[in-house]
Amino acid sequence: MSDKSSAARTPSRRAKGAQPHFFDDPNIDRLMTMIMNMAAEISVLRERLDTHEQVAAQKGAFTPTDLEAYQPTDAVADAREAWRKKFIERLLKPVEQDYDRGLD
Repeated sequence: MSDKSSAARTPSRRAKGAQPHFFDDPNIDRLMTMIMNMAAEISVLRERLDTHEQVAAQKGAFTPTDLEAYQPTDAVADAREAWRKKFIERLLKPVEQDYDRGLD
């Protein structure tokens, strides 16, 4: 087996080809991309939250008071912080890519 196995390769995080532009000002395109990425994340989170609430209501697993009183462990807090950093990277990706290409 060669050292260049597919498991060892890291896929590129950059989109190939030109980015579509819908507005005269490329900054508006960047903002719209960021807003749509955030909207997609919020939609997924809202659906997951609703699922948790529905299952909890059916099974009586916890109450809203339990949720308000919850204190995350250090490991949970660290995992949340790691997720938040990745989320912000994804959110700001369009601006970063244009900056890397020298676009204003």
